[in-house]
Amino acid sequence: MPSVGLRPVGSQVGEATWSFRCAGGSRSEWSWVAGPPDPRSLQPVRETRSGRLSRNIPVQAMSTTTGGWLFLESGLEHELATWLDRQRDVTWLVGQPVLLRWGDGTKHFPDVLSAHRDGSVTIWDVRAPEERDDTFMVMSTRTRAACAKVGWRYELFGGLDPVASLNLRWIASARRAPEWLTPAKAILQGVLADGGGCVGDVIEADDDRGFLTSAMWHLVWSGEIEMDLNAPWDQRSRLAWATDEVRT
Repeated sequence: MPSVGLRPVGSQVGEATWSFRCAGGSRSEWSWVAGPPDPRSLQPVRETRSGRLSRNIPVQAMSTTTGGWLFLESGLEHELATWLDRQRDVTWLVGQPVLLRWGDGTKHFPDVLSAHRDGSVTIWDVRAPEERDDTFMVMSTRTRAACAKVGWRYELFGGLDPVASLNLRWIASARRAPEWLTPAKAILQGVLADGGGCVGDVIEADDDRGFLTSAMWHLVWSGEIEMDLNAPWDQRSRLAWATDEVRT
């Protein structure tokens, strides 16, 4: 949480000092003279814990991007991490990735770091719009400026639309590739040929075992099959094969 008594936006506080915790080491200040750290080497800079007066409850999210666990501090952070985990351009994720300090003694722990296929890095702060008070917005402005200084992006996440949030939770249950994915995918390519089809087409082509349907949901999760996350889903919902490259 940001410290109280922050100077207002526009006052001079100096550049931020960045502290990371790399694999096998303790948290330490980072010199940007030699460039940025490798995101894949980063570990959380602090433990996620809760106490009697805590505002948030620590959560863990399994990531298909990293093959491990992300340590987060709220359900809203979990939603962001899940959403990022299925983005086809995201190559790495870290929860509680950095400690930022300024010359006036204030400090801030951003919530999530995402690395992207084009080599860019984004620092995320998570807060519902109605909870973004003046103190938070000053800290957000400082963090944005610190990220711009080192060539990283900065984003605020306030939650998905309720329909998108429910759809994301549904397909997250299918994130693990089923053993029958390869033969099922070959059949789905025929079912969804010539511009795609709809969920009902897949269900109709399936047998009582549900192999095609379960494979379909996994491919929607992975982004190989595109489906409108922001629309309510039923058997009429449209499906189409993605045209961009699969994440590597």
